[in-house]
Amino acid sequence: MRRIVLLSSILLLSALSAVTQEAAQAAAQSDSNSDSESSTTSSKMTVEGCLDGAIGNYTLTDHAGASYQLTGDLEQLKAHVGETMRVTGIVTPIVHVPGAMSEGTQTQPTLSVTSLKRVSAVCTDADYIP
Repeated sequence: MRRIVLLSSILLLSALSAVTQEAAQAAAQSDSNSDSESSTTSSKMTVEGCLDGAIGNYTLTDHAGASYQLTGDLEQLKAHVGETMRVTGIVTPIVHVPGAMSEGTQTQPTLSVTSLKRVSAVCTDADYIP
């Protein structure tokens, strides 16, 4: 009888331990998935502002002074430098990784251009806040 109770206790503890480990692994996997999703979150948006830069390095500064590094097919932009543009694209926000060498340095969010439209042939002071 003592053997049956002892054997049953060992089996019960083993099963409980396996279930606990499985639950812990599932929780850890869920946390890592949500962390990776939040760190690479990007969204489509339209920004209107002053286009500045040169071949391969263009920025768009909106009315509030926020600046976006433009990426994507940039050939169409060189003819519009100094103009007020409405650019639609996929924005990737600034991501700071704690403990990384770049921690504390500010970089611009990127805007991958999908479409653009000229709003004005010139940037006015109201369009551009340095």
